[in-house]
Amino acid sequence: MVKGLETREKMNNQLLQSYYSTLAAALDARDAYTAGHSTRVAKYSLLIGRAVDLNEQELDLLNKTALLHDIGKIGVRDDVLLKESRLTDEEFEQIKLHPVLGESILKQIEPAEAMAPLLPGVRSHHERFDGGGYPDGLKGLDIPEFGRIIAVADAFDAMTSDRPYRKGMPVEKALAILAEGKGTQWDPVGSLVRSKVH
Repeated sequence: MVKGLETREKMNNQLLQSYYSTLAAALDARDAYTAGHSTRVAKYSLLIGRAVDLNEQELDLLNKTALLHDIGKIGVRDDVLLKESRLTDEEFEQIKLHPVLGESILKQIEPAEAMAPLLPGVRSHHERFDGGGYPDGLKGLDIPEFGRIIAVADAFDAMTSDRPYRKGMPVEKALAILAEGKGTQWDPVGSLVRSKVH
């Protein structure tokens, strides 16, 4: 009986992990240029999380949060999200809503307590360490830890990935930009994990 319960729990955990990965893949499928973005951000986030000594439970939650960090982009119009040229100010304002939309979407999933640990990281992954980010203008350690970690991983993937309007930059250049932005755009601790990201 115990063996059966352990098997069932293992299967439920696999199913749950598959659910997070499937949601991330569905989002990434909207745009060929961002395919795999959520999975890569989760991978980089876990590398950073291990480097700053998160425990296994925290790493599991960080992985789930990173997989779903852009889920709010489902609510952004295709003509804005998939635009190949520079966004207008109005279009950028629409993009800036995706962390709040993501939090709102995840709040609809039951049981609510299972999603609660993911909400702060999803909402805050575009905050800046100097307070100039969005949606709440949080500053420094007021930004939830998962948001600070995902911000570094997200920026690294965005800089090193090809886009319709530009080629991805070399890893060394992206790491130099992260180092330059430590303490202003990104958490100085997460941004210092240079060798761990690539």
